[in-house]
Amino acid sequence: MAATAPMIELYSVGTELVYGRIQDSNSFWMAQQIVNLGGRIRRITQLTDDPEDMKSAFAATVARGTDVVIMSGGLGPTPDDMTSAVLAEVAGTSLVVHEEVIADFMGRRNIDSREEMNPNLVRMATVPATARVMLNPVGWAPCVAVPVNGTTFLALPGPPREMEAVFVRHVVPYISEHYEVKAATQRVLINTHESAVAPYFQEVMEQYPGSYIKGYIAMTSQPGWLPVDVVATGANAAEAQQALQDIIDVLSKKVHADGKTLTVYAESAEAEELK
Repeated sequence: MAATAPMIELYSVGTELVYGRIQDSNSFWMAQQIVNLGGRIRRITQLTDDPEDMKSAFAATVARGTDVVIMSGGLGPTPDDMTSAVLAEVAGTSLVVHEEVIADFMGRRNIDSREEMNPNLVRMATVPATARVMLNPVGWAPCVAVPVNGTTFLALPGPPREMEAVFVRHVVPYISEHYEVKAATQRVLINTHESAVAPYFQEVMEQYPGSYIKGYIAMTSQPGWLPVDVVATGANAAEAQQALQDIIDVLSKKVHADGKTLTVYAESAEAEELK
């Protein structure tokens, strides 16, 4: 664990952002979560999809001694999605097709053979060879962590729903590894709609500063049940785990008062890391 909190910079990649065609809601949302976790953000930057602009910006942030860069966008299947290629070049490595990501795609889409794979899916499974690769729980492009001369680039997909899910699943635990604050996560299932329990989420987050609760409508694989990720923080792992249990207990009581049920998901909300 680092003695001091690492310096973080946020990058949003997309010409449409720079041209003002859409708002950069991703950076706004991520900044709020990082600050709530005790993080230190030095700057927020928007970049076009131009590879030279991206290489220049990435080189500059490494030269500034930035510890962690969290970026969203540019991981899709179209020719202008260049984030992985640029990160590979900056890291001095090659691009490779990550076969475990391919296997995940095939399983989720019921594809029997590699020959049936859509080329766009293969493109989204192509990552820098030195990257640590983590599954996207609600979409296709994985999250990748790429080390470059002391700076770690964490690249997340651009669609807000996917970005938020990946952030909670992978980035929060990563940040907690490098901060004096630790995080614990757990997925629970509630047999109701998100709109019915969203007020409870806000109440519990206010009661437990540094916590985060997020429901995922699009991830509902069991009809009638809402998957919810619960994140708690503490000064150490034991404190974070105790806070997590306390939050789940409080949330469960609120849900039960409405005649609904909260059950702990069979697997931890921390997805399997692909080696």
